Amino acid sequence: MKKFDLLVMVDNTGIAEFALPALELSAEQVVCYEDFPSDQETILRRIQEADAVLVSWNTVLTKETLSQCHKLRYVGLCCTYFNEASCNVDIPCCREKGITVTGVSHYGDYGVAEYVISELIQVVKGLGPISLYEEQRELRHMKLGIIGLGTVGTMIAEAAAFFGMEVAYHNRTKKADCPYPYMEKADLLSSSDVILTSIPRNQIVMEKEDFDQMGKLFINVGVGPSFNQEAFAHWIAAGNYAILDAGSIHKEYRQWYREQERIVLADQVAGFTYNARQRLAEKAVKNIKDFLDTE
Repeated sequence: MKKFDLLVMVDNTGIAEFALPALELSAEQVVCYEDFPSDQETILRRIQEADAVLVSWNTVLTKETLSQCHKLRYVGLCCTYFNEASCNVDIPCCREKGITVTGVSHYGDYGVAEYVISELIQVVKGLGPISLYEEQRELRHMKLGIIGLGTVGTMIAEAAAFFGMEVAYHNRTKKADCPYPYMEKADLLSSSDVILTSIPRNQIVMEKEDFDQMGKLFINVGVGPSFNQEAFAHWIAAGNYAILDAGSIHKEYRQWYREQERIVLADQVAGFTYNARQRLAEKAVKNIKDFLDTE
């Protein structure tokens, strides 16, 4: 069986406890780090001699760092690889150097959908510290507008429809055979009781003019913020509400979010459950095996 010489898990990917036995069969030496390096010098020191690297979405691998890793031939993203623009690894540099990059998809979807429905019920019924209405209400007949009807967006739409919510969506393109009505973004914002964004990382789709058109509750479940922070802060200050998690915010404003009485903010990434970490490990290991088998 083909093996890597040195495989380095450069940060806390969350999969070590599940994947380590399989990884040790795929490399002569495996080194795992359980923190998040804060500078490229540390990252380079960890991976410069490696021919394979595993990395979460939290750690950036820049062109400058990758250019100094002359043995590197494989980078396994322990996260979803949407596209080059949203990736935390410099894909053009990897392509130029002949480094294969793989990603993992659909490992945390169930946890995200559960979190959204759970917190939505809490807020609408006033069961927690935040209550959207003076008297508890039901989800039934509330209007949910979803921006980004991908896999997660669709799962949330299905769950919401089960509870009787009226679901509509806006997407870059209309979905064929979709049971939910497509609406232009402005119409969706103005007609929905709740707006939920579920889009790829590093895409801002909510600006001031968008918040000005929408109702009182906003949810973001993407990896990273989907909104302009200044516009969002102004909207929250006007008496509105939001449901977010640790992975869907502007991290530099984390303390500000925590101080807001009308924001539900989970300290965890909603989709990064024990079950999700297991699925992530299985898929990351399979990506490595497929690479070694075809190399």
